[in-house]
Formats: sequence, C-alpha cells, structure tokens
Amino acid sequence: MKREPRWLTTARIERTARFMVPAEPAEVFPLLCPVLEYDWIPDWRCEMIYSKSGAAELGAMFKTRILPFGREHWTCVRYEPPKRIEYLFTHGSSIAVQLELELAEESGKTALDWTMRYTIVGALWRRLLRKRIDERSYLDMMRVRERQLADYFSRRK
Repeated sequence: MKREPRWLTTARIERTARFMVPAEPAEVFPLLCPVLEYDWIPDWRCEMIYSKSGAAELGAMFKTRILPFGREHWTCVRYEPPKRIEYLFTHGSSIAVQLELELAEESGKTALDWTMRYTIVGALWRRLLRKRIDERSYLDMMRVRERQLADYFSRRK
C-alpha cells in the first residue's frame, strides 16, 4: 500500500508594497533587524533567541508578541546585505508568514519591496486574517513603515 501525505485545507494570501526610503540600501538594510528596529519602530518589542553577531544574520531567531495573534517565532532564512533579507515566522501551527524585503538603489534612495506571504490553516484564522490583511490594511501598514523609516533618517541629518 502506497503511503501519501495528508493535505490540509489552507489559504495563501500574498501582499506586496513598494515604497521609497530617503537613504541608500547600505544604510537601510541594517535597520531590517530585530535589534535595530528598536531605533525606528516605536512600539517594537522582541526577545532574541539566537544570533552569533547579536543582530540579524542567517539563522538568527527571535520571538515577538503581536495582537491579536499572540506569540510569533521568527527565523532569518535569507541574508544578502544590502539587497535582500527574508524571515519566516509562525503563529502556533495555524499561520506561517514569509516576509521578504528587497532593496534597490534609485537615485541615492532605496526602493524597498515589502512582501508578506501568509499560509493559513483553519477557517477561523482565514476569516480573521482576510479582514486584517486586505489590500487596504496592508497598504496602511506599509505607509506607517515608510513614515517611520523616513522619520528615522530625518533625525539623523
């Protein structure tokens, strides 16, 4: 008898936004780190689990607590300074999110593509996430991140 995997009913939601940051990628990239996000995201909190360098690096791990989802465990799964960084984070066994951040230099500034891919198991979580991460909500969240980075660089000048 042939063994086969069981397939769960899932949903995948992907959102991408591009925004400009008033600094070059080499200045922006280090800020996409759980330790340095304290410098530009006012309500950011995390607990570091693992990092040899004390900052973002391939295999670095940390956890956060985000409402209404609760505790999320993060791992840096791609690290290519100053062009690309990816994190994979999970909320229990119901939600996995791939966060892909890609940076490109444009006229002395950074074009930042911020992509999140949500894989969701379970009807309750699908309904909740579809409301929380519709296109408008996602773009609103990205406008906040854009403003926070712009504020950070304006304070440094």
